[in-house]
Amino acid sequence: MEFLNFLLLGAIGFGSFMVICFRNPLYSVLSLILVFLLSAILLFSLEAEFLGLSFVLIYVGAIAILFLFIVVMLDIKVGIAPIDLGIFNTFLFLIFFTVLLEILISFAGLDLNYNLTSRTDYTWLNWFFEINHFSNAQMFGQILYTYYFFFFLIGGFILFIALIGSLMLVVTLNKSYKIN
Repeated sequence: MEFLNFLLLGAIGFGSFMVICFRNPLYSVLSLILVFLLSAILLFSLEAEFLGLSFVLIYVGAIAILFLFIVVMLDIKVGIAPIDLGIFNTFLFLIFFTVLLEILISFAGLDLNYNLTSRTDYTWLNWFFEINHFSNAQMFGQILYTYYFFFFLIGGFILFIALIGSLMLVVTLNKSYKIN
């Protein structure tokens, strides 16, 4: 399971890197949707089902589709800039592989089955068994909808204004059209 989590984290990092690397905004938005979906899968694997479902519904279902709608309707033309990034790309790959090598070296000598509590006086309390009468959805719902209800209303209002703004960017009214 840990290998799957590390694999998902790597895919999220690669997808977020591709969001800023693509020149075409349509490809950037599609890779952003991929990052949101991979984050939701990671949250499902960490047993935070409510947050994973919230990522899918809120980020992929509303915000990313809104971005995709704006990008497609504005029909942005992408030009190829004659910039030579040869030295910059070489420097970036050198830094990337150095950091990757350091991470792999640090994990190479690490014993994942080593019991850390044998050398310390720390005690570990499993909070899941202490508060197991609440599910994730009940706990998040109780906290979010009682203490942060106002912020949810503001967030919904901001998304509504973004929807109206994107429609106003796309719709062009004819001057000869008369409103009765």
